[in-house]
Amino acid sequence: MATILIPVDLSANALNAAEHAVRLFGAEGNTFLLVHAYLDPNLMDPALPGMSTALREAAEEGMVRFKQELRARTGTAKADLQDTVRVGLLPAVLDDLVDEHGPRCVVMGTQGASGLKATLFGSNTADVIRSSRVPVLAVPEGSTYREPRRILLADDGGPVKPGTLVLLLDIARWSKAEVMIVRVLEEGMDPEQAGPSSYDELLGAVPHSHHPVSAENVDTAINDLADQSDVDLVVMVHRHLGFFASLLHASSSKRMAMHTHVPLLILEQ
Repeated sequence: MATILIPVDLSANALNAAEHAVRLFGAEGNTFLLVHAYLDPNLMDPALPGMSTALREAAEEGMVRFKQELRARTGTAKADLQDTVRVGLLPAVLDDLVDEHGPRCVVMGTQGASGLKATLFGSNTADVIRSSRVPVLAVPEGSTYREPRRILLADDGGPVKPGTLVLLLDIARWSKAEVMIVRVLEEGMDPEQAGPSSYDELLGAVPHSHHPVSAENVDTAINDLADQSDVDLVVMVHRHLGFFASLLHASSSKRMAMHTHVPLLILEQ
């Protein structure tokens, strides 16, 4: 029994992310709250022609069609799909909804860049990840849902609180997945010098293995390993400090490029 927040801009990309959410968490017993946030131009400039009513009506009509399409794609006529249309910046709107509903996860799409053959965080996704107090699942544009059988967990060697991994543990258990712990090392460091991983004890009986990675571009190394190992999900812990934080807090000109087809789950700590 959980609430999943799904930001929706009424695009095909958002529909794909919503489908991932329903298939991953399952329709039975869960509530999927579709969230459309928009800015009212009249709040910024009262001199502009009144558009608030028209914008809201268009968004509400779009949400009706969106839910119909989502039910058709997932075959879940009885799924608990709710929606809300709110005025404001998406991160602030989601922050309010976290207080109101205590969701288990936010699931949203990322914007593709086909010329680079990579998926770049769009500004909304990056802003949500940086500010979210709950896990965020970023679904690449055009990805096809696959049940997670192999999960890549990026380990920067920092401490991990037991409660941080609850969602990962549940996904691994219900999917019967194997977790690949990828230890990120400074370039040239001997893996023997890295010390033990804190994830061994935390993962417990969940099948897992260790894979040290040392490279100048760690994100590229992680993507390459995800591709070579046929990974279905990449997981990072966001501590708001350290190396992974620098990836997630990068400027728009240096956004982190993630694997084209693999969803990224950010666990907040």
